[in-house]
Amino acid sequence: MTLSDILTINQVSQEANKYSFDCIGSIDAHAEHILEGLSEIPANSEVSLDFKKIDRVNSMGLSLLLKMFEEWESKSIKIEIKNLNRMVNMLFKITGLGRFLQGTQSKQVNKGNANKVINPKPPRGMVKSEVSSEATDNAKLNFVVSLQSGSQLSGWYLFNTYLQRRLQRAIHFEQEQDKKSANMDLFFAKPFEACAIIHEKGYIPLMRPIGDADEVVILVREDDPRDLSEFNHANVVTASENSFVYLLARFLCDENGLDSEYFNFHFAGNEIKALQMLIRKKADVLFMLKKTYDGLSSFGKKNVRILDESKTDFAFHQFCIAPYLKKESEELSKILQAMAEDEKGKAILKDIQFEGWCIPEEGELKMLQMVYERYATV
Repeated sequence: MTLSDILTINQVSQEANKYSFDCIGSIDAHAEHILEGLSEIPANSEVSLDFKKIDRVNSMGLSLLLKMFEEWESKSIKIEIKNLNRMVNMLFKITGLGRFLQGTQSKQVNKGNANKVINPKPPRGMVKSEVSSEATDNAKLNFVVSLQSGSQLSGWYLFNTYLQRRLQRAIHFEQEQDKKSANMDLFFAKPFEACAIIHEKGYIPLMRPIGDADEVVILVREDDPRDLSEFNHANVVTASENSFVYLLARFLCDENGLDSEYFNFHFAGNEIKALQMLIRKKADVLFMLKKTYDGLSSFGKKNVRILDESKTDFAFHQFCIAPYLKKESEELSKILQAMAEDEKGKAILKDIQFEGWCIPEEGELKMLQMVYERYATV
């Protein structure tokens, strides 16, 4: 973290009960103490925050802002946020904080509801099922992983062996299983996938990759000269409807003046099949996980070009455990966190393309779960 990343807030003016502040830097976990300095704003005031010089707001920062705004609302303080960059503006809308933006007008996607904001079709709800309330001591554990890219597969097999040796317990490894009905003790899953299982089955989020958030790229064929604004009513392909990539890419399109409600969506099942559909001219646009794009072969990359990409630092995969393994959570956490200090662990982290593991902040989990619940099928 550099000095330029540290949040600073400068008061610009105060007239009667009207306060204006310039905000500079990044709003993340390190901003908590700085934001606490605004807690003394008196009731029935008006506060304007200028975000022109805010570079980044992550999920923890959004959680801190929501907490502050809710406290202000309880004191009848009027709030206005202005001059957000495109990505921060989009995150405010995704998380429901858009009501605080200067001049915000809800975009109607359902003409029967004048107050409905941009609301891409949600991930499909998961079927509730029971999770065993206890585990047999030293019984084999089932570990299911959602790969972030195909090149990680061998690394995850090595990870599984590493975990078995340190836990001194047999672990059966599988990838990309249907987690609705899977018998899982441990899993590593995509953002919304993890949220659904946590929400429905009570699994415990234990760790997340350090500095690794899901971002999306919007791709077209290399020989297609159009820019994003020219793709009204386009045929769009992506891996899955049950994905944060699907939601985030739709917001990117909506923020570029398109209406993603009018796209004709195709769900290929995985990202390589989706890429093939684009290259074979069975679709006009592809929504893809940025990490998958980064790992494409030179052949894959030379056939496509990026129209837009997200830089939100918001959604992350999660390593979760079944509720009956709670007593093992401390040992598991220590093993995962120590990988970055161990030579074998470092090599495996390199293979699965992680810097290391960290415990997710409560605010990060809160915001991601809030987004999931906002868009999940009831």
